[in-house]
Amino acid sequence: MTDSLHNPLLQYLARLAPSSQLTMRYILQDAADRLGFADCDIAAVPWHLIEPGHVIALVAALRADGFAPNTSSLYVNAVRGVMNEAWRQGLIDHEHLLRIREVKPASGTRLPPGRNLRRSLIRELMEVCAVDPRPQGVRDAAIIALLYGTGMRKSESVDIDLCDVDFHEHSLQVLGKGNRQLVKYAPAWAFDKLQAWLDLRRAQLPEGAADDPFLFNRIRRGSHITRARITKHAIYYIARQRGAQVGAKIMPHDFRRAFITRVIEEHDLSIAQKLAHHVNIQTTAGYDRRDDNERRRAVERFDY
Repeated sequence: MTDSLHNPLLQYLARLAPSSQLTMRYILQDAADRLGFADCDIAAVPWHLIEPGHVIALVAALRADGFAPNTSSLYVNAVRGVMNEAWRQGLIDHEHLLRIREVKPASGTRLPPGRNLRRSLIRELMEVCAVDPRPQGVRDAAIIALLYGTGMRKSESVDIDLCDVDFHEHSLQVLGKGNRQLVKYAPAWAFDKLQAWLDLRRAQLPEGAADDPFLFNRIRRGSHITRARITKHAIYYIARQRGAQVGAKIMPHDFRRAFITRVIEEHDLSIAQKLAHHVNIQTTAGYDRRDDNERRRAVERFDY
């Protein structure tokens, strides 16, 4: 415990949400490997000895390996975060910290990832779930309905408990990024899908076991509903599997993109920001996929 209090890397990771800790630990391990500490555990790397030249070399190596500018920023910000902790602990002086901060990640932009899911595609996903006779069909329809109907992240969907759901108000309490407790609203049809799943779970599980505290259960091969909470990896698999059934490559976050784009289309950017629970409205604007469709339609109307 005492060692961790004086380790800038461990202190930096402790400030992050659990999901972010995994990502940053991976990034910092790769950064350490590139900085010449391939045989060291990242907690044993002397981060306070990192110089601006090391960070410049790291950015150059990432660029040479074809990493996107946003990824380069993630690496640089992770190193800065550790160096901030080193400064707080008196391992480096303020001038050293400022020189590290002056190193810029690779410049440039890339096209935004993911896609906007058409409403017809959502209907197709619901249809393939409806014809699936296994419990997975009913469960997956409920999961997709909540992801698309609320715009929540996959990590938020797996952490929902039954007590967080208000069927009367059509709302759900979720724990979002930054350890913020949020209220998400969903359309009535999404709650119908959720109720169908809960009814099926109650019918198939033994009495007393049907009201597990969590909302979605893992289902094993053979259609056996387990007493375990579903995982983020399972949500990813469901999106990919159901997408393949309708001939589309779908990622879980695409449902959030589609939700935000539709709210912007039917209301405005401000409402979308509130429903997405973004602190910065520019973050919400980055989810807007209307431009792609509008540009395509504009070109298609050209004649000769």
